[in-house]
Amino acid sequence: MPPFLRLVIPVAIHDDVIGHAQQQWPRECCGLLAGRVADGIAVVSARYPIINDATSATEYTTHPPDMLKAFRAMRTAGHELLAIYHSHPMSEPVPSPRDIAGNTYGETVVHLIVGFVNSLPQVRGWWLSATAFHEAACDVM
Repeated sequence: MPPFLRLVIPVAIHDDVIGHAQQQWPRECCGLLAGRVADGIAVVSARYPIINDATSATEYTTHPPDMLKAFRAMRTAGHELLAIYHSHPMSEPVPSPRDIAGNTYGETVVHLIVGFVNSLPQVRGWWLSATAFHEAACDVM
C-alpha cells in the first residue's frame, strides 16, 4: 500500500520539472521531489535535478554524486523522498517496461513522468510495483 494518498506539487516546482524535461530533450531527464507527509497528503517543497548518466532518449541512470548530494540535502531539511521524476521525450507519460523493471523503490514513491505528445509536455504520476502500475493522485497547486 502506498505511504500517502495524494501528492501535491506547487506550480513553480511542476513548471521546473517540465522545464528540466524540455531542456534535456531529446534525452530523458531525471530528478527527485521531496517534502513532508501529513494526514495522507504529501506536499513537495524541494526539487533535486539529477544528471542522467545514460544520456539516452529511452532510459535514465542517476548520477551517484548528485544522488548523494540530494539525499544529504533532504536529510538536512528534514524532508522525505516523495517522488522520482523522469521524462519520456518521444512518448506518452506512462511507465515503460524498463521503468517497471528498474524500479528499486517499490510503492514507496510516486514516479512522475513528463511525456511529450505532439511536442506538448504532459505530466502524470504513477505507483509502480514489481510487475504493474496504477495512477497516483497528483495535484498541482
